[in-house]
Amino acid sequence: MLQWGVDSGPYIHDFYNDGRVLHWTVDNSRDWAGDGGKIEYVCRAIRLAETEEFYKVELTDCENQPGDFVVHPVSFRKDEL
Repeated sequence: MLQWGVDSGPYIHDFYNDGRVLHWTVDNSRDWAGDGGKIEYVCRAIRLAETEEFYKVELTDCENQPGDFVVHPVSFRKDEL
């Protein structure tokens, strides 16, 4: 999945589920304003949170993170769906 910025290259989201955990990798190496690296989250739970304007994907129960840590890798504007 690609996440395009306003004036820079995309963030590339790669995700898969191995049947036990979700692996979500974010690669911003093509974004000139990014730090040029990749980060991978390995999490045991995924949920969809809803606000007035957005649907937000949330990953929880992630390896090497505190218990209350939540990753918000992507969100979707309701009016654009």
